[in-house]
Amino acid sequence: MMKNMPKRDGRVNLLFGGIVLLLGAIPLVYWLYFHEVSPEVRPAAERPPAQPQLPEGHPPLEYSKELVALEQMSRSDPQNAGYKTRIGNIYYDMGQYQKAIDAYQQSLALRSQNPEVETDMAAAYHYLGQHDKALQILEGVLSYRPHFPQALFNKGIVLHSGKNDVRGAIAAWEELLRTNPDLPYRAKLEQQISQLKSAER
Repeated sequence: MMKNMPKRDGRVNLLFGGIVLLLGAIPLVYWLYFHEVSPEVRPAAERPPAQPQLPEGHPPLEYSKELVALEQMSRSDPQNAGYKTRIGNIYYDMGQYQKAIDAYQQSLALRSQNPEVETDMAAAYHYLGQHDKALQILEGVLSYRPHFPQALFNKGIVLHSGKNDVRGAIAAWEELLRTNPDLPYRAKLEQQISQLKSAER
């Protein structure tokens, strides 16, 4: 689900975004399709004005305002799982993965078996270095949503970059290609699989 991460809506959430494949720090799940050009590479005239210096650990102002609003809405409607999910997404995009996990767990307590939320939560665990936990969650998703594209893609990422299991990653991605014939990044993934197989020879 992984952020130079874009804001989410109710989306993929990962799910789901574009794709950056392997061999480095790899954002999970489709994010390139929604990325804006990084401010660092924009011409100076196009860059947004600098924000005031914030205390260490303080969320960016745009996130801070949204978090305050969502927390208020969640207190007013505590059974609304969507608010918890959106809070989790913001923390995820900020790179505060444990807080994202906490919010996702609260969302799932209200609405269980949400594959998008669970896949994002698995990505957060992956970024915290808890790769086995991430795989456990992804396998759970695939048990009730077989061939769920985001879960299969992220499973390959965790196996490859987290567990150094290249063959397992290839198997997950080949299943993804087999069960999702209209995958938008199919050619890139096929090329990556071919490169990994060649490197193993």
